[in-house]
Amino acid sequence: MSSFLTILLAIVIAASLGISLASVVGLNCYLPFIDSEYINLLPGISIASGALIAVLAFNRDKKYQSSESIRKTDETYLALARESFQEVVNLLKDQNNDRVSWIRAARMLLQTLEFRDKIQTIDIKNAYELVEESTRNELYTILTIQQEDGARREALPPQFFYGIDDWETEESLDEAAKKGGSNIVVSSVSIDKNTKEPSSRLLSKHSVIAIYNFLEYPKNYDDPLDKVDQIESWGESWSTTHGIDQGARRYVSHASKNLAIDGNLVKTDNNQINEGQD
Repeated sequence: MSSFLTILLAIVIAASLGISLASVVGLNCYLPFIDSEYINLLPGISIASGALIAVLAFNRDKKYQSSESIRKTDETYLALARESFQEVVNLLKDQNNDRVSWIRAARMLLQTLEFRDKIQTIDIKNAYELVEESTRNELYTILTIQQEDGARREALPPQFFYGIDDWETEESLDEAAKKGGSNIVVSSVSIDKNTKEPSSRLLSKHSVIAIYNFLEYPKNYDDPLDKVDQIESWGESWSTTHGIDQGARRYVSHASKNLAIDGNLVKTDNNQINEGQD
């Protein structure tokens, strides 16, 4: 809108100056449609239009500078978020159950998530969301256990969160609690050595909740897979494919018509049931 108005004002200025010049050189006889009284107003109109153009140009430049400033700030937020997310992963990547590491990771995670609402530039916000999702995927792998058959990953057992070393073999949760609980330290105070302090190995409940809440996708998550709606047509074309996707197409076709329940195979064409297996 401002660009259109600037062009219009420029035309007004050019026309006003042209008519004024024609009047000065005595060519106003060729402009019978303009009263000579109004010609005297044209310089003022030109000056006012020029001033308005200057104001519009100033506002445009100011808006551009503001937009650039916001973008640079958002780029800084994105860089900080990327580094902080990576630090969260680094603190937990060895699947440790160290109380301090979990507290540090949870604090940094919660602070990093605040960048999401601060970023205003759309493409940078999209980039942030990709980094966030990548971090969520990495933490999911870290905080699950790959089964020996390799078919699935399972949740960490509750013994893990008591911070004990033998969480994989300790079967009793009560025993795990005893091992990870606070210990009472009785010692004399001496200038020659530090005083021992009571310690607790069990993970902070706040840190556990913060990290596992992050692993859950937001309620307003826009799943890109929802846009893939070619299941029926993709599976029907299996007989004409010979490339890299031929096995995948045969699977989609077969899984769309068969439902496995407790070792039994049920023939079905109900897409809703098959989509439930995804």
